[in-house]
Amino acid sequence: MPLFPVFVDLSEKNVLVVGGGKVATRKVQNLLVFTKKITIVAPSIRKELRALIKENRLSLRRRKFLASDLRNKDVVIVAVDDLKLQERIFTLCEKRKILCNSVDSPKFCNFIFPSLIVRDELVVGISTGGRAPALSKRIREFIEGCLPENVEAVLKKLAQEREKLPKGEKRQKYISELTEKLLPMKR
Repeated sequence: MPLFPVFVDLSEKNVLVVGGGKVATRKVQNLLVFTKKITIVAPSIRKELRALIKENRLSLRRRKFLASDLRNKDVVIVAVDDLKLQERIFTLCEKRKILCNSVDSPKFCNFIFPSLIVRDELVVGISTGGRAPALSKRIREFIEGCLPENVEAVLKKLAQEREKLPKGEKRQKYISELTEKLLPMKR
């Protein structure tokens, strides 16, 4: 059964990333768009991740994962190749009702970290439920190529116009027509 996509405000959520390599770095880069409340736990950290940690004042624990690292965490990303560690962290998260994503191991996830397109407040998430991440990436690249360069400006204009009008069908119709005018689609 497919997973239901949900967009969640992470700005005040505490996120734990376990791992310090290339994949952990990419996950932290993606997460920084949504929150700065990120803690990284890893015995070694690649240079690019170290720079992100310093630049964004993220928390770092240079050591192996401990169960106590889950204290007060809302979301956990496990970006390590060690399947036993992925399973252990996932099991601990399940018991504590913490959202957990183990990179490249769908059976140790209770949510999928989608392939993301972020243009200001426009966010598109693409997922294959963890079954074919390369396909999600390819579709993301395709969609990115289709987005107009002015999509952020269009979003800002539509939001401003929407704020001016009271809720209701009249506003919906006006915003829909304005969207078509500002962003015409070729059929």
